Amino acid sequence: MPGHSPTLPRSAPHRQKLLDGFAVTASLLCLIHCLLLPTLLIALPVLATMLAVPESFHAAAFAIAVPTSILAMWSGVVRHGRRAPVLMAAHGLTLLGIGAFAIDSELVERAVTSIGAVTLAIAHVANWRTRPRCSEVTR
Repeated sequence: MPGHSPTLPRSAPHRQKLLDGFAVTASLLCLIHCLLLPTLLIALPVLATMLAVPESFHAAAFAIAVPTSILAMWSGVVRHGRRAPVLMAAHGLTLLGIGAFAIDSELVERAVTSIGAVTLAIAHVANWRTRPRCSEVTR
């Protein structure tokens, strides 16, 4: 079929849009969690005892972010061939992993994780924005 990539099924653009959208949303939720929840817990000490987030939350969030980001970035590279979003996503995921598993200081962990979440979100937006231009060229 003219203008259709033989390596991807017809639903690939929709799947990529869904994956990137999910990944951007997850990154933003992570950022909100990292910045707003601690502020809320400091401002309202009564809630601190009721809404304690288990340390396993960060590992679970990271476990969701890695495969989602890999799928979204791989799908983007197959369609548009640009590696810059992938490198940026790898950097963001690395920072998220460091924040989740390698830092003991809560303040430093929050800063590193927030930078990683923003970097990852920007990478997914870049991957997403590259998609329409790619599909216009192949038509």
